[in-house]
Amino acid sequence: MATVILAGCETMATIDTSQTFVPEEGGITFEKITNEENEQLIVPNITYDGQRLRWWANPYFVISKDGSRYAYVGSHNQRSNIFVKSMSARTGSQQRTFSGNAQDLAFSPDGQTLCFSQYNAPYSTLYMTSAVQGSVMQQVTSGSVRDYAPNYSPDGKLIFFSRAEGDHYSIWSYNVDNGIFSNYCYGLSPCPINGEEFLCSRMNSHNNYEIWRVNYVKGSESIILSQENRSFTTASMSPDGKWILFAANTTRKSGVPENIDIYVVRTDGSQLTQLTYHHGHDLSPVWAPDGKSIYFLSQRGSEKGLYNIWKMNFNL
Repeated sequence: MATVILAGCETMATIDTSQTFVPEEGGITFEKITNEENEQLIVPNITYDGQRLRWWANPYFVISKDGSRYAYVGSHNQRSNIFVKSMSARTGSQQRTFSGNAQDLAFSPDGQTLCFSQYNAPYSTLYMTSAVQGSVMQQVTSGSVRDYAPNYSPDGKLIFFSRAEGDHYSIWSYNVDNGIFSNYCYGLSPCPINGEEFLCSRMNSHNNYEIWRVNYVKGSESIILSQENRSFTTASMSPDGKWILFAANTTRKSGVPENIDIYVVRTDGSQLTQLTYHHGHDLSPVWAPDGKSIYFLSQRGSEKGLYNIWKMNFNL
């Protein structure tokens, strides 16, 4: 049994996170990818402000385009660094950075490079390093700002990222070939779809995050999903272009505290579907390259409520 304390709450709730799945998840097959005894993943920053959950929506792990490897932000000796591991091996992660304070990461489409953000108090900066050998880090951004949540364009030529300056969040890109930076619009957590569009999150008047689709070539924007009392984060398009995958807060009945679950919605905003119902947190979802499975970060299956990477089938 894991005791989960939500900051700002007057009561303490005890939740059994040792379950692998719950009855509402019938028909879904779950596979545990990591083991907390060997791979200590960074714990997501989740708080409760007295009204709703707040969580850090950066990508804590990524899957290579060919599906053969995964990379994650891991903790060792109270320092956070980037690790890479083969999907076919259950032991032997390869440490790719040694500087500490890594926050999030992205795989290049060819699987050769990792881009990640590193916290350099009070700012954060983007770096690149090899995903296969060596430990040389190339600094990408600089300045008195907070850059994070990198994501490569499908052709690997651009790295999209979020930039925070005070309370203002904007989406930028870095051209890998010529080093040019471009500023697009308000938003955060960009996820490129093709050569002219990306998905992102934006905060509404109720201080919750919505999902938007932005065409930066044509200059058009459209809102996909918005609700008054819920936030939608880390949106990504399915490989077949039919679904958008994301994490959102779920309100439970009978006094069970609110938690974070995995959802999908059609690209036109219809058929909103909840995929996970576990009372522990499920977040940071990532599509498998073939679109038939989803990887995500979860507390399920851990008596202590620790996080692991899990895989579930997707067949809607």
